[in-house]
Amino acid sequence: MLPIRRSGEFERESTGACSPLLGASGLLRAAARLAGLSLALTALACGGEDTKRSLDPVQVAMNAEVAPLYEGEELSLYEVRRGIQFPIAAPSEADLSALAGKAVAPFARYPFITSDQIEVQVTWTLSNLDADARNVMILIDPWNEFGKYSPGLQVIDAAEGEVYPNASGIEILMELPGTEDGRSSRKHGTFTIEDMNELAIDFATAMNLIANPPSEEEGPLAYVNHAFAREQRSNRDVLSRPFIPSVIPGLTGIDIGIRTFEQANIALEVVVEVIDKDSGKVLEEGSDEKPMAEPTEVISIGYEAM
Repeated sequence: MLPIRRSGEFERESTGACSPLLGASGLLRAAARLAGLSLALTALACGGEDTKRSLDPVQVAMNAEVAPLYEGEELSLYEVRRGIQFPIAAPSEADLSALAGKAVAPFARYPFITSDQIEVQVTWTLSNLDADARNVMILIDPWNEFGKYSPGLQVIDAAEGEVYPNASGIEILMELPGTEDGRSSRKHGTFTIEDMNELAIDFATAMNLIANPPSEEEGPLAYVNHAFAREQRSNRDVLSRPFIPSVIPGLTGIDIGIRTFEQANIALEVVVEVIDKDSGKVLEEGSDEKPMAEPTEVISIGYEAM
């Protein structure tokens, strides 16, 4: 199940020399160019009939006025999030009718876009605008055409009212030096195509676990958190493997976010690349074709919605 968080891959990162007051854009664009990406190109042939679409940079930022998501005696959590919708074509009524005739569990119908028809890569830059170092977590949560994932909060101690967020699809925690530190206050890296494909698998697995819990006595909470855990990959995880659906819906978007444990001034910028594997379902820039609607169903195992 989808624990798209293998730290070794996420840490393709380098330090930036620019002032953090300039924001993350300059360094991210430089990193993209070094990786052979062109942000100016929105439709690029990448071998065979595959085409690549680079989306505009998207930012999410936190300042010291953000209210805590959760505040307790021993722990406080601060969090900001933003959604990014991928340019996927909407299915026609005829498409939906045909897909409904070959439903595959746990989905009400066969997916319009599957994980083998699309590839996604996310390049990120995280900047600390404070003088002091901060512990910062980058969060990525998946969308597909059937819903979007919200981790929610699990109860740690009911008597004391202690809660903690369930695992996001991707979450990595790092120390981010401050502007007055001798080290760079900016880090960047990449969630690779492999990472994002694993995220699609994990989300599908989580959906199956939520719809079909392992047993009446045992709910899906521990299983879903395990599926998204950094340490495991679906192709070699014995616990998750029985719950992986036979067909994996492709990602249609993501939520990006930042979490800290104190008030902070932090900025995250990401550039998403979407590669169409000859399906014709990734829209070209400027297309008049109707895009797929943002999913409205929220899929969660949490006791409280985040």
